[in-house]
Amino acid sequence: MGARATSEWLRGDVIHALASATELDREVYRVRGLDEDGHPTGAGEKAFGALFAESAGEYVAVRGDRPDCAAVGLYRALSSEHTWLVLTSHRLAVLRLRDLARGGESDELLAQAKDERSLGGALRGLGKFVKASATEFAKSVRRPPLVERPADAVLEPVFEVGREALAGIEKWKQPLVPQFKGGPRWLQVHFRDNSWARVQTDEPGQQALTGPTD
Repeated sequence: MGARATSEWLRGDVIHALASATELDREVYRVRGLDEDGHPTGAGEKAFGALFAESAGEYVAVRGDRPDCAAVGLYRALSSEHTWLVLTSHRLAVLRLRDLARGGESDELLAQAKDERSLGGALRGLGKFVKASATEFAKSVRRPPLVERPADAVLEPVFEVGREALAGIEKWKQPLVPQFKGGPRWLQVHFRDNSWARVQTDEPGQQALTGPTD
């Protein structure tokens, strides 16, 4: 991954740290103007008032004062597969390897189903989406892992901010959940707009992003 980032994306930057990263298993947004699932809401003040409340088994994944804060952008960029958090000399970014062998038909059909105004149209669109998804799943089972098919992968930056927007990265641990060797680890990424996001990584990733970077 580091070699591809250097050749296809860096543009003269130097990589200081790189780690595979994903969303939390259970996330709750605490962002003014968004509900707990990260959707726009007219009751932003109510959602923001419960800023530090965490339900049993759920943890605040994103905190911010507005929907377009840096933490929301970072966290949403981690919603797909094959994503890495990258810290360079000038930027913080999320890079994604997109599988070109996967068809985009199911995504298009889901978007069409969401746009349908009639119940019948929506059901027809949903039925097409389920069928396309099942077909794509069957194909994906037969395909080797993406890491074994480099020709099918394209590197995409799905989130970027300047290094000056980053306030810091620290270790975070889920309360009352033991950590095992080789198991997942977590980071809390702080931005200067007073927002933060928690992300899941692994032991090498946590060490890379919380150790010295200068």
